[in-house]
Amino acid sequence: MTKTYYIDKFEQIIEIGTTFGYNWYRGHSTVVGELTPCIFRKHYTSEIYLALSPNPEFRIATDFKRKAPSIENRLPKQNNHLEWLFLMQHHGVPTRLLDWTENILAATFFAVNTNKNQDGELWSMLPWKLNESHGFYGLPWLEKSKIVKFLSHEIFHNNPEKLAEKYKLKELPKIPLALQPPLKHPRYAAQQSCFTIHPKPTTGNSIPEVITDETFLIRYIIPKGLKQSFETKLRYLGITYYTLFPDLEGLAKTIVRQEESMGWGQPRPLRYREYTNNS
Repeated sequence: MTKTYYIDKFEQIIEIGTTFGYNWYRGHSTVVGELTPCIFRKHYTSEIYLALSPNPEFRIATDFKRKAPSIENRLPKQNNHLEWLFLMQHHGVPTRLLDWTENILAATFFAVNTNKNQDGELWSMLPWKLNESHGFYGLPWLEKSKIVKFLSHEIFHNNPEKLAEKYKLKELPKIPLALQPPLKHPRYAAQQSCFTIHPKPTTGNSIPEVITDETFLIRYIIPKGLKQSFETKLRYLGITYYTLFPDLEGLAKTIVRQEESMGWGQPRPLRYREYTNNS
């Protein structure tokens, strides 16, 4: 089980982010306790849902790919499966990608900006450690990685064993892989986005089951009573809907939040060691 600790003050967020310079971060507005992409969560894996749609990932992905040309002309090539996957994730389609960020302040924002009556959750992971499970230390070259090609193509394919043969894989990938996307969407750049791409879940192969050392994967709980003050501090530091979602909707949400939390009166000056000409 992943080691979990409470955050007691905002300064600890800064300390974590400046201590683990190469970690990725993920924030949940409630305590989830797992790192599972949307398409593999309970709604899409329930018996009732699967009875109606035995392979929801394949159905949703192919439906998006079929209908998208009626709305948008600038689309990935049909065989660029990874770009289609990024595009789906960008627009909120449930996929096998899990969002991470290199910016701990962005992750903290997602942990505190909603569900104010519930504790939030912040994950910190060294991505290279996850990829060690695939036999290398670092991040994959997207154009060359057979595992990335398989995992992104599988969502549009209904025979994984045959697909594994095509990419000359000896066995089906079971462990998630960490990767960095091309920053083609402004939101990805603003959020310093990175991802883990996940195969269909199997016992013992989730991220917390693979990375068991807290040096490389750790979880923090942000108490609900701190959420509002953390969000205010983040806004003062320039982390808002507008900066993370650089569009009119993000701007509108930022203005509304700012008005809702409007404070009155100038704070007292913060006095540190005083400067003099002789110091």
